[in-house]
Amino acid sequence: MLKKQQEKLAVEKSLDLSIKDGVAFAATTGFGDNYINPFAVALGASNFQIGLLSSIPQFLPALMQLKVADMTERLGSRKKIIVRSVFFQSLMLLPIAFIPYLPEFSQVSTLIGFCTLYLLFASLAGPAWGSLMADLVTEGKRGAFFSKRSRLIGLVTLATTFLAGYILHLFKAHALIAFTGTFLLAMISRYISCYFLSRMYEPPLEVKREHYFSFGAFLRRLNVGNFGKYVIFQSAFNFAVFIASPFFSVFMLRDLGFSYLTYTIVVTTVPLATILSMSYWGRYSDIFGNRRVMRICSIVISVLPALWLVSHQVYFLIGIQVLAGFFWGGFNLCSSNFIYESAIPEKRTRCISYFNTINGLAICLGNLLGGFLATHIPPVLGYRLLTLFAISSCLRIVLSTTLLSRVKEIRKTVNASV
Repeated sequence: MLKKQQEKLAVEKSLDLSIKDGVAFAATTGFGDNYINPFAVALGASNFQIGLLSSIPQFLPALMQLKVADMTERLGSRKKIIVRSVFFQSLMLLPIAFIPYLPEFSQVSTLIGFCTLYLLFASLAGPAWGSLMADLVTEGKRGAFFSKRSRLIGLVTLATTFLAGYILHLFKAHALIAFTGTFLLAMISRYISCYFLSRMYEPPLEVKREHYFSFGAFLRRLNVGNFGKYVIFQSAFNFAVFIASPFFSVFMLRDLGFSYLTYTIVVTTVPLATILSMSYWGRYSDIFGNRRVMRICSIVISVLPALWLVSHQVYFLIGIQVLAGFFWGGFNLCSSNFIYESAIPEKRTRCISYFNTINGLAICLGNLLGGFLATHIPPVLGYRLLTLFAISSCLRIVLSTTLLSRVKEIRKTVNASV
């Protein structure tokens, strides 16, 4: 009885630490991740190089995912691989911060190299973290807990993204030096996140030989099992998304000539809208299921890129971003919860790893195709990137209305058949 009480207290403390980890991670996103592409633009990267910057860092981490479950089982601890991976991920932000002081001809290629390592270490932590959190948060409370955590992450992401943009605006005459400062802040934030992760409780998990299954066996069941059909949908949908995703910042900064402050105002409306949406989507998913939320959200976010063809007025683009934050918030929340609920604890790390491999390769291909098309397709309304946004939108609509219908809700809901 005493042991159960101690374990309950340890779980509660760990959930609190997870919130703090999420807040620190959000600061890394705001100061660092959200400004990788603007940094590349400031370094003079071409559209094709932007495509490479988004694709190559996805390719190697996707392949490494095949070994994450084996590495976790060999270490005998999910927390060990999480903490070690996050530590080295944080370290990669140091050389990224000092790229402006390298010879110009090597800057973009160096950025691509260290961004690859940055995402590689992040990807090693992902499956183990997902498996650990799924054990710590009971099924009926996942929507409420992760929506609360996402709200705080969104709030801090909003504040730090705006602060980073304001710093860049103040020092626009020395923007590359300002980028050094923001990336160093991102590094410090991730190390704080690493500290909180290191203090979390890890429930014991015994993985037996019968729980093992190869990537080949996983591929053979892709079109058979419900989780496999979900992997096909999510990966195909992200392929369509990432054809255009890296180029919205390029379009605003280079084609439309937005200042860093205007750019920041537009992009920070996404986390703001996400914050406002989280409590709604969390309650809705707990009652009606994750699939219904994904279905509603995927249809709306499929249309959004095409709206960029309508107007380039700042207020109109802010309206699009509000919709993006609201519906992407619901989609991402329920996508994660769906994965957590799709596998038993002993197989969860391996399922997430294999999913990440396929999804990561799909994202990589989408980025590569986007980078190629951005320099070869005919322009619409004077801009090639608008053509790219239209292509992405059309593909999203087709995939969201066909592939998601094959996926079934896992847990019982008010109306699971919808």
